[in-house]
Amino acid sequence: MSTMTPTPSLPSLPDTPELREKLAEIIANVCRCDKEPFLRDEPFTSVAIEFDSLAVLEILLEIETLYHIETDDMVPVDPEAGSQEVLGVFPQNLSELVAYTQEVAHRVLQREAALAGQEPAEALQARHAERLARAQQRTAARPAPARDGDDGDGDGQKRDA
Repeated sequence: MSTMTPTPSLPSLPDTPELREKLAEIIANVCRCDKEPFLRDEPFTSVAIEFDSLAVLEILLEIETLYHIETDDMVPVDPEAGSQEVLGVFPQNLSELVAYTQEVAHRVLQREAALAGQEPAEALQARHAERLARAQQRTAARPAPARDGDDGDGDGQKRDA
């Protein structure tokens, strides 16, 4: 009996305008403030009173949940400086965060494609094919609804009471 390990989801980001909007909403929800200043690229620390390392981690967890980019991949690391306070290396405004999120998603996709021996576009196509197959399996597993003249037992005939 072989055990299959689940395939991790690859990051899939929306177009830049939609990504900007969603990231602004995430930050505004986490920091309990209005998203409009973020959309104008005002620095996070000047807009949100409670923009600290805990808020950054909450934002990263929301990004992980929504876009399947692991928090470990999103935490910027400067190899020369070693481990740093996350707030000190986190993007300073929304445009920087959007660009950084896109860069990380691309890097993760390339890494996963290399591990699978595929080009990034092939990895993305394989991911979509896998999702389609799972959806088709779920649909096939559902029983067909009963039709007129059918009691739902699969023989297509109605049973007399």
